[in-house]
Amino acid sequence: MKKIILLGGGGHCKVVIEAILSQKKFKIAGIIDKKKNIGKKILGFSIIGEDNDVEDYFKKGVKNCFIAVGSIGNTNLRINLFNLAKNFGFKFPNVIHPGALISKFAKVGEGNYIAPGVIINAGVIIRNNCIINTATTIDHDCQIGDFVHIAPGVTISGGVKVGQSTHIGTGSSVIQSIKIGKNTIIGAGSMVTNDIDNNIIAYGNPCRKVKENV
Repeated sequence: MKKIILLGGGGHCKVVIEAILSQKKFKIAGIIDKKKNIGKKILGFSIIGEDNDVEDYFKKGVKNCFIAVGSIGNTNLRINLFNLAKNFGFKFPNVIHPGALISKFAKVGEGNYIAPGVIINAGVIIRNNCIINTATTIDHDCQIGDFVHIAPGVTISGGVKVGQSTHIGTGSSVIQSIKIGKNTIIGAGSMVTNDIDNNIIAYGNPCRKVKENV
């Protein structure tokens, strides 16, 4: 199996590890995290270096990388790590748990984590480096932008568009044909029945703007 390194050693890293082991496509070479954590283990896999060491592992022959940092509302770290590794030449496979159901007519970019229990239907486009979390349903013809995190238990009806770096909170529902802008946070348990602009924090039933997301 080809080797892969994981960038980020927090809680999200654990579910990424579990999915990679279930896929049986890659051998985890180790985890890159903060310098103070080097030598520690996560689910039996060692933290082998910090951000400054990423290029060294590429030169040693590890050509695959995955961003194992989670995000709630601020995707800057995920974006920075993705760009860092991309510039070194790493490839970003999708980590898709075998318990996910993805239509053969859906399109999935690179570096996405798709959790167990996820259903992605025909015509869906998921771009790059997204987190599609546990038991989320994305219906036909939706478009999900780069670095989006759709939290556990979200239901998204057909034809919805979600902009880059947006977070949709746990248990939320989005009705058909809604547009949600970039860099926006939808609070947990919300019912989204109207379009939501860029750079907004919104929640409720129905979901409404609360303040700007600056």
